[in-house]
Amino acid sequence: MTAPGGAEIFDLGYQGYDGARTGRSSRRRAIWRDGVRISLGLGRGSGAKVAPWVLIAFALVPALLLVVIAAFVGSAASDPDDFELPSYAEYYEFAIIPLSLFAAVVAPLLVCPDRRDGVLSLYAARPIAPLDYAASRWAAFATVAAGVACLPEAILFVWNLLDARDTGEWVSENLDLVPRFLAAGLLVAFVLTALALLVSSFTARRAYAAIGTLAVLFVGAAVGGIAEGSFTGPLSDAVSLVSLTQAIQDAVHWLLGDDPGDRPVPGSVSTLWLAGLTVALTAWYLRRMERVVRG
Repeated sequence: MTAPGGAEIFDLGYQGYDGARTGRSSRRRAIWRDGVRISLGLGRGSGAKVAPWVLIAFALVPALLLVVIAAFVGSAASDPDDFELPSYAEYYEFAIIPLSLFAAVVAPLLVCPDRRDGVLSLYAARPIAPLDYAASRWAAFATVAAGVACLPEAILFVWNLLDARDTGEWVSENLDLVPRFLAAGLLVAFVLTALALLVSSFTARRAYAAIGTLAVLFVGAAVGGIAEGSFTGPLSDAVSLVSLTQAIQDAVHWLLGDDPGDRPVPGSVSTLWLAGLTVALTAWYLRRMERVVRG
């Protein structure tokens, strides 16, 4: 019998680890998977799913509605050409707003809570480099953003394919659109990912990061619009590139071979500007997060 309040010692023996021993790449994938789940609100409460899925719906549902309307009009009208879907490039003129909001609101969730809750020190204690954490988070959000950006274009493409009078001829004439709209979607996703995560790396508060990202996008749009509408010359044309939303639309039009009309800066220049900006912002983000993780 053991006296009340007495202590007992149990010899359970040493239990060795029998599980799989994974390498550095699997740890990167684990952080990437966790980032994708956070971006979509998976494995969290219903409140955490509202913002991402509502904004995703704003980007996707119009494409579905347009397809439904086109199907209805096509079956009811005497002339199937009475209703035309927007072009792939024109759809981004609407979708850029929910995509920007999605990046501003959701991207901070991947890094700001970890900073606020002191989780980064735990990541640093594991056998991964700080760059692994930062790059995996970047890749996670870019994956989700690319899916959201490309899926509406894929919906429009599939509908146009099914609606074609001669499927074989239509495919031969439009197959080049697939790499084009994928490139456009990746460009949009990467630009917004680089910007939103860089802004998020400066604060542990999600609200501040969201406001900062939106400020860069919409204040930049105002400045670029003023430069384009009120001045002329090479300098004003260069300043107009500060409007990232407009530069994205110009680049998308160029990538998809759609004439955007009279623009002060060619679409090819906007594409190169956004590609270079994405590289610069991503490098800045990785460098900052490496310092933050190291403490």
